[in-house]
Amino acid sequence: MANALKAGVLYFLGVFTLGFILGVIRIFFLVPHTGPMVAVLIELPVILFFSWVFCRFLTRRFAVPAEPYERLIMGLIAFSCLMIGEALVAVFLQQGRMTDFFMTFDLPENRIGLGGQIAFALFPVLQSYADSKAGR
Repeated sequence: MANALKAGVLYFLGVFTLGFILGVIRIFFLVPHTGPMVAVLIELPVILFFSWVFCRFLTRRFAVPAEPYERLIMGLIAFSCLMIGEALVAVFLQQGRMTDFFMTFDLPENRIGLGGQIAFALFPVLQSYADSKAGR
């Protein structure tokens, strides 16, 4: 379980860092030209592709067992850290309140982003199923 915890934290750190960079690019360069919805739809495949590849790297590097429980732990740790990180960015960098952070999920583009974050959390488990199917 320790390997799943380490991998989950590193999974969060890598994806959060890339998401922060892509978020800045999205907000300052894409949104003015495409609008928020299209900008999110452009960003999402990039970050999901990176998440999939990085998840695969970490599960192998830390030898996270392919058991769904271990992989679920990895994904839940990463997702929990991601939500906390996003809330902290919203509160401290955007000088908002925690309630404002939750209210942003009322916007369609943020719901799409949340769907991507849920997919990110499920990637460790999905990869274990994909690996078990390929091994048969």
